[in-house]
Amino acid sequence: MGLIPNEIISAVLERSDIVTTIGKYVQLKKAGRNFKALCPFHHEKSPSFVVNPDKQIFHCFGCGAGGNSVGFIMRQEHLEFPQAVRMLADQCGITIPEDSDTTGASEPSKQLREDIYRVNGLAVAFFHDQLLTSKDPSANIAREYLKKRGVGLTTVKQFQLGFAPDAWDGLIKYLKSENISESLMSQAGLIIAREKKDGFYDRFRNRVIFPIFDITSRPIAFGARALKDEEGAKYINSPETPVYTKGRHMFGLNLTKTAAGKLDSVIVVEGYMDMIMPFIHGVENIAASLGTALTPQQIRLIRRYTPNVTMLFDTDPAGQNAMIRSLDLLIDEGMNVRVATLGENQDPDSYIRLYGAPDFGEKLNQAVTLFDFKLSWLKSRHNASTIEGKAEICQSMLATIAHYSNEVVKSELMKKLSQELNLDEQAVAKQMLTVKVQAPSKDEALPVVAAKLTMQDEIFLGILLSEPQWAKKSQEELVLSDFDHPLMQGLITTIWEIANTQPEWGVNDLLVRIKDQAMIDLITRLLSKDAAWLGDRSQVFKDCVTKLRKRRLEKKLQQVKLGDDLDLTNQLIKLIKG
Repeated sequence: MGLIPNEIISAVLERSDIVTTIGKYVQLKKAGRNFKALCPFHHEKSPSFVVNPDKQIFHCFGCGAGGNSVGFIMRQEHLEFPQAVRMLADQCGITIPEDSDTTGASEPSKQLREDIYRVNGLAVAFFHDQLLTSKDPSANIAREYLKKRGVGLTTVKQFQLGFAPDAWDGLIKYLKSENISESLMSQAGLIIAREKKDGFYDRFRNRVIFPIFDITSRPIAFGARALKDEEGAKYINSPETPVYTKGRHMFGLNLTKTAAGKLDSVIVVEGYMDMIMPFIHGVENIAASLGTALTPQQIRLIRRYTPNVTMLFDTDPAGQNAMIRSLDLLIDEGMNVRVATLGENQDPDSYIRLYGAPDFGEKLNQAVTLFDFKLSWLKSRHNASTIEGKAEICQSMLATIAHYSNEVVKSELMKKLSQELNLDEQAVAKQMLTVKVQAPSKDEALPVVAAKLTMQDEIFLGILLSEPQWAKKSQEELVLSDFDHPLMQGLITTIWEIANTQPEWGVNDLLVRIKDQAMIDLITRLLSKDAAWLGDRSQVFKDCVTKLRKRRLEKKLQQVKLGDDLDLTNQLIKLIKG
């Protein structure tokens, strides 16, 4: 199969607005003509990720990552170039002929993911329709259950809640009518193979369905609550599939990410209803961890929108233990953490229905620091009046304090711990030396090695990138050997080639031809600088050309001196001096 033609790639980039593309993943904030955000590719507390809508590029001044819409999708979705182009093409309605793509061995897995998104979408529609229209008595029980929980029709539609009928093959029959194979249903985790005979049966039966969507609102999995206590586990979930990995998604964040970014905080709860009920009552910046302790991947997902988190887990032992396990990870990822607590044996769902939104809001306002919460939790489990109790509490608190990277913060927290437990500060500091911290998991994209060019090279390249005319003029004045750095030679060669065929070329014409990520990052960095950095471009261009020519003559002079040609040497000296 051939490569995707450049004209198709250009058409995809022309129709794919970069602000819209990136805005599906991170919370962008207007900053003059550009947009800024916390970088999704590395940890940072202050936004250094810039999106330029005029040039249709992004660049992070923190980690150096840069590119166009295709480059962003490649990094964000971990796709190769052809898959990223195809993904954007699908979104903007451009058809790429099948024989134009060259996707290699990874294509089947990509196609399988697309097929699973489709079958999941059909399942969402089936379950939703069953809840809304089925006359089956079990469906009425599901509707009454949601009504008693305070979930109205608007919320049912907003979250696309559903009902799995009390049948072994209700979903199977529907999906077969849509020409979906049992093999694909199985790979999507929707059905289970029978153990003692051939065939399959529905995974979800006689349950209220909570569809789970990824951050771009694609259906990836399902949670299901039993309507009868005798029907196995209260909640069951989809297994892991090619589109769903446990611990990598947040329930409801696709609906609340904009509010989380706008309010610069997110409230993290455990379960589906713990997220839905506060949302119904006006808490817009909330998401659920799907019943588990937070993972590094979930924290990084949250961090795309805000570094500020309020943890609000159930007050039962399981909820509190999950909270404690999450705290050190939140520190590792540089999050600002507060912890809110409700009454004994209360969860966000039951609390807000019992006491109302104002009281719930007050509980959030009373959230305490991570340090204070963990210390209080430890004191409730150990006798702080005994030596042994103090030692246990101290050691556990130091294990958390050690995760902070800022030494001043560590020092102040150790001092506070000493005061709270009435311990000698030096003894606490000495005990800290025994604490070993496991390095946090890092599966995020590593920043590329920055291209090292001279300031003169960067200025000259900035001129060439600023307007198409400079590329043609530079070709008339210079030769490729005037540039020493291999990366600079590669860029100049590509720019001249484009200028010879496209007089009115733009930055995306250049980026689609470059495979070296260091080159792409360099280009986006230069283009993301303030326009005034180049000054009077005509004069700067003239100065750069003069310096490059002079350097060419100096090189030639050194070669001539080795040959003892006195006349030519003198001529070159005169030329160099001007």
